Amino acid sequence: MFTNGKLTALRTGNALSALGRFCRVLLLLFLAQHFIAGHAYSREIERQHNILIIKSGNATVYDKVINAIEHYFILYCESHPDICTEVDTTSSIPTNLKPEWSKHSDLIITLGSKAAKFTRDHGVTNKTIHAMIPMLPDKKSNISDRLFQETDTIYLNQPLERNLRLAKLSTGGGKRIGILVHKNNRPSESILRKSENKLGITITLAEAVNSRELGSKLGKLLESSDVLLALPDANIHNRKTISNILTSTYRKQVPVVGFSAAYVKAGAISAVHSTPDDIARHIVDVSASHLSTKTNLIKGPKYPKYFSVSVNRKVARSLGIKLPSETHLRDQISTGKTP
Repeated sequence: MFTNGKLTALRTGNALSALGRFCRVLLLLFLAQHFIAGHAYSREIERQHNILIIKSGNATVYDKVINAIEHYFILYCESHPDICTEVDTTSSIPTNLKPEWSKHSDLIITLGSKAAKFTRDHGVTNKTIHAMIPMLPDKKSNISDRLFQETDTIYLNQPLERNLRLAKLSTGGGKRIGILVHKNNRPSESILRKSENKLGITITLAEAVNSRELGSKLGKLLESSDVLLALPDANIHNRKTISNILTSTYRKQVPVVGFSAAYVKAGAISAVHSTPDDIARHIVDVSASHLSTKTNLIKGPKYPKYFSVSVNRKVARSLGIKLPSETHLRDQISTGKTP
């Protein structure tokens, strides 16, 4: 009986020991499952990004850019689920922002100079992208501080060489390019000479001190120009002067290459510019580099990566110019080809 009892006790002890081990395994599996689920949840949270877009005003163009940004973020997250599953964008003008506006954003995007200055004045520079920033031809920035040199900045202006290529392409190889400039916004000589050598052109500048000089300076410039290239300088090209400039050039049968779709509509034969969609694509490209790393990237200012070409065929035909398609012109500029 003792022996049987001993054996029974041993069997019972073994069973309890096995049961204990089984329970411990279940507990470990339970904890592991919740740990994995928790880790996956935290990773999911990490891939959800809050982006604040600050616009300089209520102009329609800002809303078009914002809508395109949201569209391209959706496409980016769909193709990069390891980096982002969802991007929540909020947009506002500076005066409507709450006091804690900068605390809950993974990335801040500003549109226009006023919005950029607002973030600077509030000491916000980390994880910030400034876009739609105008740049005068002879300056790296139209704000005299280091704001745009130390953050990701996308200029609104096209690089000078891009404009010069279009001027030559639009005129079938016109080599004498005239540019009317304000005395304070003259492009640097080194850039001009480099462009001349690279593109096989001759650039002639005519400086105007004030609006009263525009007529005489323009008339003399047109005598030695195959095409007039307009650069974005409000001292020269504005609502009061554009009509007279276009009329004078048309009388002289000299085509104008502008810097915006509006200028083309007014009478320039072509222009290279970035549309709201182009701007948004570039912004999302730069944003992706920030979202894909935890380090704070500093890359400095850059010209628009994407651009479009607009043409006015009616004006071109009246000047005896046969323009290629807008797509062809854009592709020629992108590949660096000129006649």
